Amino acid sequence: MLAAYPKFAVRRGRGWSLFLLASLMAIGTSFPVAVPAAVPEPSVRPPPAAPDPPPVPPLWMPVAGAVVRGFDTRAGPFGPGHRGIDIAASVGELVRSPTAGRVVFAGRVAGTNWVSLLVAPGVLVTLGPLLDPVTTADRVRLRTPVGRVGPGHAPPPVGRAGSGREGATLHLSVRVDGVYVDPLAYLVDRPRPRLAPLLAPGGLPGG
Repeated sequence: MLAAYPKFAVRRGRGWSLFLLASLMAIGTSFPVAVPAAVPEPSVRPPPAAPDPPPVPPLWMPVAGAVVRGFDTRAGPFGPGHRGIDIAASVGELVRSPTAGRVVFAGRVAGTNWVSLLVAPGVLVTLGPLLDPVTTADRVRLRTPVGRVGPGHAPPPVGRAGSGREGATLHLSVRVDGVYVDPLAYLVDRPRPRLAPLLAPGGLPGG
């Protein structure tokens, strides 16, 4: 019996180990371990996209002259600068609407007459100075006369040969949602610049 005891103890010990292992497995199955739920990260909404600016319709030259002064807003919206373009013209020359629109302003500014047309939602086109301008609330079509070129804006360029009239400039500006933009970007019939030949010594064109 003494010789058999160690074998009995080994068998009993092995059986007890299996019993404990089975019990632990059962306990683990009966009581699952709670897993903490993931904490959702706070959602950050992207900033709202800025609305697209209103489209500016194609514009046509109100007079047939050359652009003698360009757009310039380097000093900001209220500082010195040039918030439009100046077009060479003659005093009394007919001014035509650059596009269709409604006259929302026709009156005197700094002693001269100006006209503003609403040509699209949020888009204003202003012309001046004018003689005999159209009246407020009138609707105009493309190329409809809106007045005649008046004096008093900027130094006049050299008069046109054979015109027999005093030289002047017509100012054209475009505002989009209250912000002045360069009208040249929307003019579809602006005369294209031409390169002049360089002068050789003596004042003759080089060849």
